[in-house]
Amino acid sequence: MAITEFLLFVLTATLGGMFLCGANDLITIFVAPECFSLCSYLLSGYTKKDVRSNEATMKYLLMGGASSSILVHGFSWLYGLSGGEIELQEIVNGLINTQMYNSPGISIALIFITVGIGFKLSPAPSHQWTPDIYEGVRFVREIPSSLIFQNSMDMQKRNAIPTRTKTELLLVQITIKVKQGQGRPISL
Repeated sequence: MAITEFLLFVLTATLGGMFLCGANDLITIFVAPECFSLCSYLLSGYTKKDVRSNEATMKYLLMGGASSSILVHGFSWLYGLSGGEIELQEIVNGLINTQMYNSPGISIALIFITVGIGFKLSPAPSHQWTPDIYEGVRFVREIPSSLIFQNSMDMQKRNAIPTRTKTELLLVQITIKVKQGQGRPISL
């Protein structure tokens, strides 16, 4: 792989992170981290002739695909419960208007979304596969793995995500602790 391809993947991953900062709807919240993740998968397979790198890339791709499908399933629950809205503020308004904000469906949606994001970020207890990635690919450590945390904090500052439930408040508190160095995100 040439240096131009390497730089293209790094810049595309950065572009995905930048789009995530401005995300106000479910589609952008899904596509932007996927852009970042797909470039991370390609960068983890940068050394094609190394067997450990190939194994690490395959594990990374499979776990990323599984976490993406879980995340989309949570988004589909949220989409359905809000009455077909994709913008975050409209989702909240739709949940309030239909009185669905206390339903078990919201809990199911938040669980799926939390698990999907959790496997993408690989904090404990969903971190078992992460050491294999780092053993197979040495330079991926240089890619900022806390980019998603920074972007979620930027979204919180802009009030793009309304924090109304205890689960969402807990996720914000976890994000703040990780950003302060009390937790440790491992990879994306």
